[in-house]
Amino acid sequence: MMPTPNQAQLRRDRPLCHRMMFVTCFLTLCFSGVMWRLYDLHLKKGPMLAEEAAKKFREDRTLPAQRGSIKDHSDRYLAYDEEVYELRTDRVHLHDVRSVLPNLARIRGVSQKELTRTLTSEQILKAYHVHVAESLGAKMGVPAETMLEKVTSSRPIEVLTQNMNDEQAKDWRQHLENLFVKGIYVKPAVRRHYPTDNRLALIIGGVEEGKGGVQGIEKTFEDTLRGVPGSVCVEHDKYGRELLLYRGEIKEPVHGKDVHLTIDLQMQDAVDAIVAQAQATYRPNKMMAIVTEVTTGSILAMSFLPGHDRLEPDSTNWKNLTINEPYEPGSTFKVVAFTAALDQRKMGPDESFDCHWGLYTDPVLKATLRDVSKMGTVPAREAFAKSSNIATYKVFKRVGQDTYLDYVKRFGFGQKTGISLSGESRGYINDGRWSNTTYSRFPMGYEVNVTPLQMAMAYGAIANGGILMKPRLVDRIVADGGRQVTQMPPQAVGQVCTGKTAALMRDLLKGVVDHGTGSRAQIEGIEVAGKTGTSQRYDHELIVGKNKDGSLRKGGYRKDQWITSFAGFAPANDPKIVCVVVLDNPQAPDPADIGGGKVAAPIFAEIVAETLKQLSIRPQRPLALEGGAE
Repeated sequence: MMPTPNQAQLRRDRPLCHRMMFVTCFLTLCFSGVMWRLYDLHLKKGPMLAEEAAKKFREDRTLPAQRGSIKDHSDRYLAYDEEVYELRTDRVHLHDVRSVLPNLARIRGVSQKELTRTLTSEQILKAYHVHVAESLGAKMGVPAETMLEKVTSSRPIEVLTQNMNDEQAKDWRQHLENLFVKGIYVKPAVRRHYPTDNRLALIIGGVEEGKGGVQGIEKTFEDTLRGVPGSVCVEHDKYGRELLLYRGEIKEPVHGKDVHLTIDLQMQDAVDAIVAQAQATYRPNKMMAIVTEVTTGSILAMSFLPGHDRLEPDSTNWKNLTINEPYEPGSTFKVVAFTAALDQRKMGPDESFDCHWGLYTDPVLKATLRDVSKMGTVPAREAFAKSSNIATYKVFKRVGQDTYLDYVKRFGFGQKTGISLSGESRGYINDGRWSNTTYSRFPMGYEVNVTPLQMAMAYGAIANGGILMKPRLVDRIVADGGRQVTQMPPQAVGQVCTGKTAALMRDLLKGVVDHGTGSRAQIEGIEVAGKTGTSQRYDHELIVGKNKDGSLRKGGYRKDQWITSFAGFAPANDPKIVCVVVLDNPQAPDPADIGGGKVAAPIFAEIVAETLKQLSIRPQRPLALEGGAE
């Protein structure tokens, strides 16, 4: 039989039991808190914390895609990516005490333990950043304060210098190693290189960081040239060395495609040289020349001055003058009225027109027209060869306003050609309300604005049997190292006139060069067809009077300034190329020497002769028959 508890002893032990229970509960609560914390850190927040820790030693490295090259028709490089090096910061390494501690200890010649005993983590980082800033600034010639801002930047990467070659990169690596600099690295990079410098600058275009192509082919074919970057995840140890065994899956970059132009660089250089010489001789405000292929509409050369300077982009010309600088064409525009009349059978090439010996006033419109060549009654072909304004006006009257406007649009005037370049102007045609002067001036190439490219394509239509082509600047797109080639075929825009009419117009244009105003466009051994153009220059700033409110009225034609041009093709009977030359306000000692036939025609002849030579097109007739050496 169990003894009964001693009540007195129980009373004496009760406080002890209470204390034991309290301690037990307290320990249980503490262990529960620890268990909950372990659960929170390892199971609940574990993956996130592990990811944060890994980020310090892991880098998602971008594998840049190579941008496609731009080449000329003969595979000469016009633009390509080249490998360079850049010096840049790595914020993770620069702000990790464990990474910089060994280097700072070596710099100061003390042990790491001594350094951590005397300095806090913040002081260690600050001291190291100052050392890096002073080391870099001294070599780069930059104040240490400026460099310190970049070293301590919160951005993941700061590029300190770029476009270094192999020797410069090697020198920087050695410099960083000698000064125990960690967190600043020499990394490979890519830059866009233009071996032609300023030649074709606005046609090729350029690129900007983060924007891609910003001008020319670089902009128009951005999606084609730009590749798709790849990526790879790499891990480092605490000393910044890559752990190859932990390298992640590599996503290979897809490189951009190469764009091959129709322009031939050798031909372009030849045209540029001729244009530069003419610029020096006549000192025009602007000068443009363009050469195209008749059957395909391909652009072989496109030259203009002033050009673009890549080194001084803020103070240079940003306009491709051949496509977005419209001008009043003058007599080169007369082909529209004559083509319309021949195509509509409103006249024949040998039909006579009275040119009134150079002075005529329309009895209804009271508009007065004058001719430089004073002629009486002559055949239409003769009136065209001598560029008669009076005959052209009479031809236009037979055609009529509506039909005439229809042919203006058929030739592509007043609308963009669709060339593969941005910034093209559509020019201007008055297809609405006409004044009395419009009837007498429009057919002569006034009150209308066209671009040199539009004019080239229009004359190309006459040379091509009446078929208007779309200008073709890109010949093919090449990918995968040449294994994939996409040709860019020629495109016909429409039928301007019948083939018979085009042949008649070619004959009329040949007469202009043979015995008309364009005789200086003749080329030995080659038959040439073309038309001169001379128009008074419209000046928007010319003060012509006052408005009713007393303000100055601006805008008018200057009697002492001209736009001279020549448009044509060769060989005349089997056209291969079209050329248009335009000079805005050329200068000459004698004003009588300013005109399309005297200024632009010889330049045209020189460009065409050189182009045909490079295309290996031989003279059509033996030189002996032309009076040359036998």
